[in-house]
Amino acid sequence: MRYRIRHIGRRGVTENIQFLSRSERVWLFAERYRGAVIVGILVAVLVAAVAGAMLWFQHQREQEAAKLEDQASQAYFDRFGDDDIAKEKLETAERLYRQVIEEFPGTTSASLAWYLLGNILADQQDYAGAIDAYQNIIEQGGHAMLTGLVYQRLGAAHLANDEREKGIRAYEQVLQLQGALNQDQVTFELAKLEEHANHPAQALAHYNKLIESYQNSPLVGEATLQVNRLESLLEESEGDAREGEPEQEQAPEQEQTPEQEQTPEQEQTPEQEQAPEQEQAPEQEQAPEQEQTPEQEQTPKQE
Repeated sequence: MRYRIRHIGRRGVTENIQFLSRSERVWLFAERYRGAVIVGILVAVLVAAVAGAMLWFQHQREQEAAKLEDQASQAYFDRFGDDDIAKEKLETAERLYRQVIEEFPGTTSASLAWYLLGNILADQQDYAGAIDAYQNIIEQGGHAMLTGLVYQRLGAAHLANDEREKGIRAYEQVLQLQGALNQDQVTFELAKLEEHANHPAQALAHYNKLIESYQNSPLVGEATLQVNRLESLLEESEGDAREGEPEQEQAPEQEQTPEQEQTPEQEQTPEQEQAPEQEQAPEQEQAPEQEQTPEQEQTPKQE
C-alpha cells in the first residue's frame, strides 16, 4: 500500500494561524506582503537618512554660528581700555553679531547675538533699537535661560526711553517666569522705582517681598536697611499728620469763638443801650423837677 505525503498550502496555514508562534506570524506576514515590506523599509531608511543629514547640517550651522559669536563676544567683552580701541572693538562686535543673526537665524547663537546686540545699542543710547532687539528674542521664543534677563534689559531700555509704564510691565513679566534667576534684582529695581516716584508704601512692600521670598539673595542686606529707613520716615510722617490734625481743628474754634462772642455783644449792645436810654430819659427829665438847686447847695454848707 502506498502512502502519499500531503502538502499543506497557504490556506491551511492561514486557517491554523492560531497555532503559530509570534515570530512565525511575523515571518508569514513578511512572506505574504514581501513587496510592501521592502518598500516600507526603503522609505524608513530614506527618512532616517534625510533626518540625519538635517541634524548634521544644523549641527554644522550651530558650530559655525558659535565660532562667529565667540569672536564677537571676545571683541565685546574686551572693549574696556582706551576710548579709540574700545570704540573699534564695539563696532567689530556689533558687526559680527549682525552677521550671526543674518547668516544663522534660528540658532542658539543667533538668540544670544540678539541679546548682546541689544546691550550694545543700549550702551550707545539707541534705546529704540535695543527694544527691538529684545522684542525679537521674545517673539521668537529665544534662549530659555535668557528670557528673564531679556525682560529685565527690556524694562531698563523702556525706562531710559521715558516709558515708565512699559518698563514696569517688563519687570513684572520677570516675576511671573518660573525659575528666573534674576527675580530678586527685578524686585529691588521695582522698589527703587516706587521710592523715586515718592511712593514709600509701595517701595516698602517690594523690599519686604525681597526679604521674605529671596532670603539667599545678596540684596537682602540692602533691602533691610531700606525697610528700616522707610518705616522711620512713615512713622514720622504719620506723627506729623497726627499733630497737625488737632491744630487744624482748634484753629477754626479759636477763630469762631470771638466771632460768636462779638455777635451777641454787637446784637445786645444797642438793645441794652437803648433800654436804659429810654428808662433814664424820663428820670433825668423828672429829676430837675423834684430836686431843687438850693438843696444841693445846702448840703455842702452843712458839711
